[in-house]
Amino acid sequence: MSILETHNLTRRFGQMTAVKDLNIAIETGEVFGLLGPNGAGKTTAIKMLTTLLPPSEGDATVAGYDIVHHPASVRRVIGYVPQMLSADGTLSGYENLMVFAKLYDLPRAEREQRVRDSLAFIGLTESANKMVKDYSGGMIRRLEIAQSMLHRPPMLFLDEPTVGLDPLAQAVRHDDLADHALHGRSRCAVQPRRHHAPGRGGRAGHTRGA
Repeated sequence: MSILETHNLTRRFGQMTAVKDLNIAIETGEVFGLLGPNGAGKTTAIKMLTTLLPPSEGDATVAGYDIVHHPASVRRVIGYVPQMLSADGTLSGYENLMVFAKLYDLPRAEREQRVRDSLAFIGLTESANKMVKDYSGGMIRRLEIAQSMLHRPPMLFLDEPTVGLDPLAQAVRHDDLADHALHGRSRCAVQPRRHHAPGRGGRAGHTRGA
């Protein structure tokens, strides 16, 4: 069963077509890599699928919800790691995750354990109370991956999630995220080069502009 489907999804900016006729289907539990060189429209495609940018033409559904007509429902069932680092540097890693736990409306009784488990998953337990402004780029990226998975969404979108990670950490993150798919969750990862994606047992597709 497909958790994500697009039909001729297109986005234009004036006379420029950033994404043209994107047609993909991602099955539940599948790892899917969206590949292409810089400027091929990968990030634009992800922004449409996460309801941050409306399509010019075509349509798409995530977990059965239309991205244009039911954007709030889409947001409740997805996790998203943007290309640019975005964690709040004025808070600790623990505080960043706790903010997201509240935004996701996790039950109060579950928040503490869920945050602690997430910190352990990304290897930041010892740095949990450290200000994020003092984290390395790789540590921030790991924290953002944890934020995106905190509410255990059935669909994860990751825009170049291994940016800032060293090669060993990149390999570990890919394997950990593939394990996430084994638990019945899907992920769509944007990567610029073929050897970065899609990881174990996944498929790949390509974006194209005009």
